[in-house]
Order: sequence, then C-alpha cells, then structure tokens
Amino acid sequence: MELNEYRKMYELEESHWWFLSKRKLIFSFFEKYYDKYDVNRKILDVGCGTGIILKNLEKYGKAVGIDTSSEAIKFSRLRKVKDVRMYSAENMPFKRESFDVVCCFDVLYHKNIKDDENALRDIARVTKKGGRLFLIDSAFKFMFSKHDMDYHARTRYDLKEIKAKVEAAGFRIEKLTYYNFFLFPVVYIARKFIKKSDIKKRNFIVNSILCFIMSIERKMLKYINFPFGVSVFCIARMAK
Repeated sequence: MELNEYRKMYELEESHWWFLSKRKLIFSFFEKYYDKYDVNRKILDVGCGTGIILKNLEKYGKAVGIDTSSEAIKFSRLRKVKDVRMYSAENMPFKRESFDVVCCFDVLYHKNIKDDENALRDIARVTKKGGRLFLIDSAFKFMFSKHDMDYHARTRYDLKEIKAKVEAAGFRIEKLTYYNFFLFPVVYIARKFIKKSDIKKRNFIVNSILCFIMSIERKMLKYINFPFGVSVFCIARMAK
C-alpha cells in the first residue's frame, strides 16, 4: 500500500462508511460464534494494517496481529494494540494449531503475497482443529483499478476461486458470499472512471446514507448470499 494510504486509513476508518460497514459485517458474524471474552481464546489477524480490527478482536481473546509493513506496524501501535509483529502470511513463525480464530482481511490479493495458496496452507497450519477462518478479499478481476494499484493489489477473486483455495488448504466452508452488493454499480463507476483512490472523507449525510444501505445488506446476509458484490466474504472451519 502507498504510505499516504496508511495515514488516510488511520484517520478515516473509525467513521468512514467503507471501513465501518466492513467492521460491522465482520463482527456481526464473529459474535455468532464468539460472543464474549475468553482468556484461553487465541486470535490471529493476518495483515492487520493500521490495527483497528485487531483492537476490536482483543475484546474476544488474546489477539496477535502480523503485517509486513513497518508503516502498518507503526499505526497499529499508535492504536495501542497489545501484540503486533512484523511477519509474512506465507512464512509465519507460530507453532502448528496455535490459534482458535484466524482473520485475513484484504490480504491474499496483495502483491507481497507471492503464492496465495501457500499463504492459506500456512494459515491452516496454525489454525486449531475446529478453529475458524474469517476472510475478506476483493472481488472480480474486471474491477481492478487505480484504487487497487494504490493498495498494491496483485489480483481480485470470485467465489469459485476462493472456495477452491480455502478448501484445498483444509477448511470447510460455512459462509461464502459477495458483499457490498447494492452499491456495486456506484463503486464500479467510481473505480473505472475516477483515476485516483476513492477513499476520502465524505459529507456526513452521504456517509450516513451509505452506512444505512450497508446496514440493510448486513441484515440480509444473515439469511441469504448475494450473487455479486465489491468483495468476497468467507467463513470456514478447520476439520476436527
């Protein structure tokens, strides 16, 4: 990711509709399985970025974040997260079956991941039997844009690809869907015709409307899957 994008994320992601809605989606499903803090629960956030999700994960157990970017580590520490380390997703130093939950949000698509299947195998290695993987990544290669280049993306995925790669690593799919469905046409136009990153501070009213739209989608996703969207959302469990 470009260095200025880390600062933008750090400054905006508390309230910006994109980041806020993503967090609420994650934790609306996370709390289905893990509704309170457990001192024995170990959680890994692979590619923790500026640390806002990692900070929230600390409410549910002992959470560790890793990232390959010194800038990401710096901003994570500014958030006062308890445990963040500079490691690669493809060669983690943790012992086999170390974690009850592994989170991997917008990581596999990154150009620093040389082999996404190898990264998923290493994630599977450190996940306990019966443990879960929560994964989000960018959807549809035709959506590749300047935004992706600013975030140092290598590719984007469809459901079929994610399913094949996650299952090949040894996980069983529990939930697999696209999300950011209703705003897909707007995001597509913005990504294709606005030749700069589209993450910026929004007018309060516009931001509130977008958050409301995403809240409707989040409620629907508890019961259905969407046929397309800006991102892929997956929950998978390691076989016992």
